[in-house]
Amino acid sequence: MRKIAFAVAALVAGVVGTASSVGQEADPSLHDQQAFAESVAKIYEQTAPGVKARVVSPLELDVHTPRGDFKAYLDVAYALCHRDLTQCDAFVRNQVEAMTTRFLASSAAPDLSELRVTVRPSSYVDEIASVNAGKSDPIAEPLVGDLWVIGVRDEPTTISTLSQSELDTLKLDAAGALAAGKRNVEATLGAKFRAGLSQIEPGEGVSGLRGDDYLASLLALPDLWEPLAERFDGRLYVAAPASNSVIFADARVKGNAAEMARFAVEIARAAKRPVSTEVFEWTPTGWEVVDLAKAQ
Repeated sequence: MRKIAFAVAALVAGVVGTASSVGQEADPSLHDQQAFAESVAKIYEQTAPGVKARVVSPLELDVHTPRGDFKAYLDVAYALCHRDLTQCDAFVRNQVEAMTTRFLASSAAPDLSELRVTVRPSSYVDEIASVNAGKSDPIAEPLVGDLWVIGVRDEPTTISTLSQSELDTLKLDAAGALAAGKRNVEATLGAKFRAGLSQIEPGEGVSGLRGDDYLASLLALPDLWEPLAERFDGRLYVAAPASNSVIFADARVKGNAAEMARFAVEIARAAKRPVSTEVFEWTPTGWEVVDLAKAQ
């Protein structure tokens, strides 16, 4: 299990600077809408095999996928990026992923064993709702802060968001699908996760796990974190800066909150699928957002 535990300093050194910002690929002042649209088109084409994107007018793309075509409107993303460049890349990449995975959803009947959950920000849920407008609500529930738990289907080449028609096929409601997804995440990752955490000693700095695209989904299972929290007298910090990374620390140690926040920002900035830069604290009833100004 040493292979899935890591020192966060090493992680950051290995990934920071490897992913370019959407705002930097386009005109840094973000006055050039065409350049911005072209940079987002490149991200669409990097998302999955067979995806092609073409700028048809400023802030509008035609996106082709092996399972259908759609238009992507970039007005909201452009406005956010113009307002706050630091949030630009994460917002755009989450938006692109939400749009693409929905249109790559398989037409084959789903199996219960394929259900999973992912953890994503509210903007991702909003994008799913936009894509499915008039058809069905997103299969999702709020988790903590800006994060939501989203029902997905784990397919051989992609992770696609669940649709109402797939739930009808499985004879599940949204709550049942999310519960099944959580059980499947625990079944596939739980044993490795527990073994990795058993090596973390109280009083240490920031540690973490990386590699599996469902690692952020472990935040949807707060009970899974209870044994580690108990070793820290109930004081555990956790963050999910990317879909394939979680970091955590003993909240009793002075300076760990600030270190968690710093690492979360750096990992999210370099991630293919950024999730959140917020720091959360475990409680017996679930997660709470950490007020960094008041933390040690």
